[in-house]
Amino acid sequence: MTYDSKPGAPGGGQGSPVHVTLPRLDFEPVPGCPRCTGAAARRTACRRAGDLSGASDCNVVIGRHPHTDERNTR
Repeated sequence: MTYDSKPGAPGGGQGSPVHVTLPRLDFEPVPGCPRCTGAAARRTACRRAGDLSGASDCNVVIGRHPHTDERNTR
């Protein structure tokens, strides 16, 4: 690919537009749930250490942990 390719030409030019969204808000841990509380503590530690991937993993754990409470639905 060369930088002087025309848009739409095979192997060059502009690609499809990229759509960026805001990050989702954190899930709230369910009070009294040891799994949610532990994941929330790990999430905080990960953020302090600059490990945003680890913090995101903790959010997944909290969000997917089954509860009958409706607070963890988006």
